[in-house]
Amino acid sequence: MHDAARPPLLESVPNVSAGRDKGVVNELIAAVDAGIVEGAALDDSSAVLADVHVDHDHDRTVFTVVGRGEALAAALEALAATSVELIDIHAGHGVHPRVGALDVLPVIALDARPQAGAGDAATRDAMRDAGRDAAHALVERLAAYLGGELGVPAVAYGQQRDGSLLANAGFTGAVRRGGPASVAERIASGELELLAGPRSPHPSAGVTIVGVRSVLVAFNVDLATDNLDVVRAIAASIRATAATNDALPGIRALGFLLDSRGIAQVSTNIERPSYVGPAKVLDTIVRLAAEHEVEVVQAELVGLAPGATIAPLRYACTRLGVPLAAAPQPSLDAAAALLLP
Repeated sequence: MHDAARPPLLESVPNVSAGRDKGVVNELIAAVDAGIVEGAALDDSSAVLADVHVDHDHDRTVFTVVGRGEALAAALEALAATSVELIDIHAGHGVHPRVGALDVLPVIALDARPQAGAGDAATRDAMRDAGRDAAHALVERLAAYLGGELGVPAVAYGQQRDGSLLANAGFTGAVRRGGPASVAERIASGELELLAGPRSPHPSAGVTIVGVRSVLVAFNVDLATDNLDVVRAIAASIRATAATNDALPGIRALGFLLDSRGIAQVSTNIERPSYVGPAKVLDTIVRLAAEHEVEVVQAELVGLAPGATIAPLRYACTRLGVPLAAAPQPSLDAAAALLLP
């Protein structure tokens, strides 16, 4: 039976707008670690900082934290406070769009995954419902902390409690549309939902996009070209919304130039990885790049991914001769297993 006394297992993948200053990144890591210890002491819960992905070109660090109860909540609050203290959003120079020092703060209910449940249907349903409720409760707490304690507007995105996506804010790109000035105007007009905090951005930390989402895979593919038109065309072709034969369900994609390396990148979010995984995305990008006579030089997993997607990706990389950059242990399932039962 489902243990109602045990807090559900959650994942959070905060995206912080700092990836070039090693000192700042190290302070952020230390804040998460300290928060885990302090929170665990309050309710005997646990959490683990499973991965830290630092990207110089994006000037961005992606943290993967898996845990329960106060250990997870305190870790995320500590990261938020340190981000606001140390990062000036106006000083960032990364290629990735951003609107805040702590740019995105998603919460994912791991117990809500189809493969997470065990036993009969009633047990699985109870785990799913408890996980979703816990994810939304943590989002509400984090939003109140950002808006109240830190003075940073917490803008809602992602899923509502019934699982449907918020209008105008189902994913981060919809929130960031038009850049920071547009986001500020859309908060003021009420187009974007403000969970907590002032109706104008924090002077140095901007706003934070906060919400519940499902498990996704962040996956980048680097191309041996500095032609931005080519990489943008490939990204546009594979998006789920594209009117092309190459459109892939659940794929969001952008094209960037990585000046430090003189190459370009197709950066994707794979929102339905059990249906279209990174192996399929890589296959498609390699084919489209070849049509432009461009070589693919590397594939990259950002953070962790469902275990079932990793072996097919490794095989695709071997078959296509594309090196894979990934965490030493890139399986989200392996990270979750550290905290089970």
